[in-house]
Amino acid sequence: MRTKRCGQALWALALALAGCGGFENGPLQTGTVRGRILGVEADVARVSVMGRSELRASVDADGRFELSDVPATSLELFVVASRTRATRKAVVARGARVTDVGDIASAPGAFIIVRVSDETGSVPSDVEVEVEGTGFDSLKVEPGNGEVRVGPLPAGCYSLEVKARDLEDVELEVCVREGEELVRAITLPSDDDGGDDDGGDDHGGGRDGG
Repeated sequence: MRTKRCGQALWALALALAGCGGFENGPLQTGTVRGRILGVEADVARVSVMGRSELRASVDADGRFELSDVPATSLELFVVASRTRATRKAVVARGARVTDVGDIASAPGAFIIVRVSDETGSVPSDVEVEVEGTGFDSLKVEPGNGEVRVGPLPAGCYSLEVKARDLEDVELEVCVREGEELVRAITLPSDDDGGDDDGGDDHGGGRDGG
């Protein structure tokens, strides 16, 4: 009888530890966030977690979305509603539960026209532009004029990265206002280290010519 009681006590202790965090329980650390975006263009609309752009969801014709495996913490949703409108929305996601954020209205988005050249003034080959953490990544510039138009972006500050083959990468902080169209001229320096970015020279603020 004592052996049976001891077994029951150990089982109860194991359950208590699991409930109190004694055992790691992955599903309790993530949840689902859902809502509805107003005024969407469903073919371009999308939602992601700011800074975690791999956590993203498409949007249906009614503007509804559902994001799974969202960390149970305070975060921001990065919302593209249409070709011209976007927003960011603060959310507190809850573990193992559905957090419904309701209706989300968007505002006129900002656009950044990135104009890229090398030190000779020519357009480099294979230029890619990324706005970190937003899902705007691997954007190709036009080979004729070296430009790409990035957006719509909600008002705020973003880390912009520009890179091209055989040239040094450039990173800079860009802040935009609602509905703004901003031009940034970027000169990519020669890669004197032969493509090894580790320990390379500082980019001097990205040689931002805008």
